[in-house]
Amino acid sequence: MRCLLILCLCVAAFSSGTAQAQSVPSADVLRKFEELQSAILRADTAAFDLADDLLTGTDDPDLRFALGRLAVDAGDPRRAITYLTPLATGQAFALVDARATELFDLLSGAHRDLGEMAQALNYDLFAFNSAEARLGTENQSLLQRLDRIEQRYDPLPPEILATLRALREKLQNIVPPSDLRAEGDPTAVTVWYGTNRTPTGDVDPATYFGSDLGDLTVGTLTVTIPPGHLAGLIERPQGWFFTDHLDPKLHVVLADIAEASRDAFADGCCGPEDRLLFVHGYNVSFHDGALRAGQLAFDLEFPGRAMYFSWPSKATLYGYLADSGNVMTTRPAFAEFLEIATRGTGKLHVIAHSMGNRYTLEALDALFESHPDRRLGQLVLAAPDVDRSEFEARFDRIRDRTEGVTLYASKNDLALLVSRGVNLGRRLGDAAGDPVVLAGLDTIDASLIEADALGHSYFADAPELLGDILGLIRNGWAPEDRCGISLRQAGGLVWDAIPKECPVEKVRTASDLIRLHGGDALVEAQQRYEDAPGDQLDFWLGVLEVVQQQLAQ
Repeated sequence: MRCLLILCLCVAAFSSGTAQAQSVPSADVLRKFEELQSAILRADTAAFDLADDLLTGTDDPDLRFALGRLAVDAGDPRRAITYLTPLATGQAFALVDARATELFDLLSGAHRDLGEMAQALNYDLFAFNSAEARLGTENQSLLQRLDRIEQRYDPLPPEILATLRALREKLQNIVPPSDLRAEGDPTAVTVWYGTNRTPTGDVDPATYFGSDLGDLTVGTLTVTIPPGHLAGLIERPQGWFFTDHLDPKLHVVLADIAEASRDAFADGCCGPEDRLLFVHGYNVSFHDGALRAGQLAFDLEFPGRAMYFSWPSKATLYGYLADSGNVMTTRPAFAEFLEIATRGTGKLHVIAHSMGNRYTLEALDALFESHPDRRLGQLVLAAPDVDRSEFEARFDRIRDRTEGVTLYASKNDLALLVSRGVNLGRRLGDAAGDPVVLAGLDTIDASLIEADALGHSYFADAPELLGDILGLIRNGWAPEDRCGISLRQAGGLVWDAIPKECPVEKVRTASDLIRLHGGDALVEAQQRYEDAPGDQLDFWLGVLEVVQQQLAQ
């Protein structure tokens, strides 16, 4: 019995919705929003008049959502309802989107503050339905939502109470995500996380941590990857109808999360095995960054521990300046996490994306200063939103403590173009004009690679670049040994990523053959190519070419 039955009893209608494409606000709009936020925090009574003016000029869902959050924080529930209700009635977010769950929770809380309990119950039921659509029908965190509903609304209408009790009985049968190992079932990826976000008190993995700055918390989480997963994708439902829900056999799901003590975490994560740490960028929630960390570890078939650090991004396009303002305050917590992550004999490899590079570089400076004996494996700077001159000034210190530093940049990165306007300077990940060239830095120009609408997430979306990262991190191949990039003849030591060349699946299979068969890998690859059915000939030909190139080194 799906909780769809509950919502048939509700007054509002959230029958379908379409995910709306995001575009980066202009530098001027970002500055205005920051001024507005500061005024609200100062309890400036005229602040929300400025908000209304901003909304009139730029009425998009992300702005409304950000303003609704600010109104809640400012203790103005009526204004929060004004901002947020159009998002609910207009189906701005997909039901499985974690933002939909938060939207309904915010509206429920605002109506409760005003004593409007019928409307509050309505949105609490919507929040339950959204969480269940995202987590599946047997996730234990849903029990907490049932508890809250029964505690908040007494008495409940008999028909709703009966449905809630039926759902509670069903939720007693829970399959731990870590047990999903049978053929045809999702693969569970364990990720060892650290964050200085403040816990919310929720057990729902998507809302377990908020966006406020806090102390370091560590633990593990489980991301399930569906069978038939395509490298570079984080599979989500294609349609946004009311009955759609995340299916672990079709979609990538953050299934559970558990905190741990520092000692237990260090004992489990950081011994002889290598580790791969992902650090997310701006406008990313804890939930969305966790999905990316799991996808990267799975696509790269990383043989050691998958790790993830999440700093307190506001998870809104309008939070750019707030996100960038937390770099120094996050430095101690992130440095403490890195100290744990670099223990043991295994290597720590780091992939940092966008603004996450600022957090990473600051934390590495603190780590190396307090622990001069610590080193990194490979450091990957993906589309870094970092000032070029600042990076050049500190590069020697970073280079001397790592096995290698690789920069992925693109001239088509619209997010970094906006950042350039905000920060009044070229960004490290912007390859327009002359990309950064430094001795000891491998610069990869990804401008030719097909990317998302903002041109900013290519490092993890494009199979070609995943193949290059696999060759770098998993196999330790130098740029001249990797098959998906070519040395540019002019402009210094810059490598161009070649579209459609050496996708991760072929590189992964070739490296497995070399690992298993050594010098006989070429014979094995040739035999598999000859035995392959017609629809797999191109794949095995590509594998054969990668093996030939590597054995010829």
